[in-house]
Amino acid sequence: MFAERPRGGVGAWPLIAATLVATIVWMAVAGLHFAWDSALVTLAACGGLEVLAQVYRTRRPEPRIAATLSALAQVIAFSACAAALSYTVASTGGPLWDSTFDAWDRRLGLDWRAYLAFVDGHPRLGLALSLAYRSLILQTMLAVILLGFSGRLRALRDFVLAFALAGTVTVLISALTPALANFVYLGLSPADFPNLQPAASYVHVADLTGLREGTLRTISLDHVEGIITFPSFHAALGALYIWAFWHLRAARIPALLVNVLLIAATPIDGGHYFVDVIAGLVIAVLAICAARALGRRRAADALRPGAREGRPAPGRA
Repeated sequence: MFAERPRGGVGAWPLIAATLVATIVWMAVAGLHFAWDSALVTLAACGGLEVLAQVYRTRRPEPRIAATLSALAQVIAFSACAAALSYTVASTGGPLWDSTFDAWDRRLGLDWRAYLAFVDGHPRLGLALSLAYRSLILQTMLAVILLGFSGRLRALRDFVLAFALAGTVTVLISALTPALANFVYLGLSPADFPNLQPAASYVHVADLTGLREGTLRTISLDHVEGIITFPSFHAALGALYIWAFWHLRAARIPALLVNVLLIAATPIDGGHYFVDVIAGLVIAVLAICAARALGRRRAADALRPGAREGRPAPGRA
């Protein structure tokens, strides 16, 4: 009942290709090197998934399987390209924005230290927040598989494109607004929050510092951390997941609960400023709107008279 006729297998590949080209060019200008052997598993996985998708498009037509396999390939490929690009743009340096973000939080009346103390005083809440924060890979795979196998193919295409758009914008903005994040800026140590084990409070510091100081010159997919502070891609993904799972009635409430926790976890487990979270949510909304608009345009183009036969529509040259 929900299956849609496929309209090609392009999806987010053009944006992924553009991200890859931008990464390669930026790395060359910045004098960075890429460990290509670290990408072999990613290349094999994406290639294998796309080959299987093509089989299920042509030889054994199964639109749901084909769309799901291709979407998985696109998510994996984009994640790898965006991770490499995030490291590349971080090497360009620029003044740190931590004091600015901290000041913006204060102007909004948001007290990060008070929030940290509150969560530290409620360890069970802290654990729930941390588990939600670490659910990105699982939620991404579930969103793709459930949307694809349930036949929500337009929603699947829109989700993958929004995922890539939000990630690209996040990485590019981070090039202009580098920051070390709250735990480092405030000079905190684990002794200041003894009941918590934040997922990513300090893990990014060595790589970000090395890129900025020029001591880290080789980027490897075998070792990448989330080094972006502003905007928060975690917050953006939390909003994207809520939107994606809303297409699946049985998943709406669980997804809403998990991702409210994920977004609430971002200031603590990611060390983000509150303004990082707000910016991430804004980017998610804009990415969703853009993906849906592009999806509608693609569908309209596919339905033009003569489009399937490769002939121009009436009245056009």
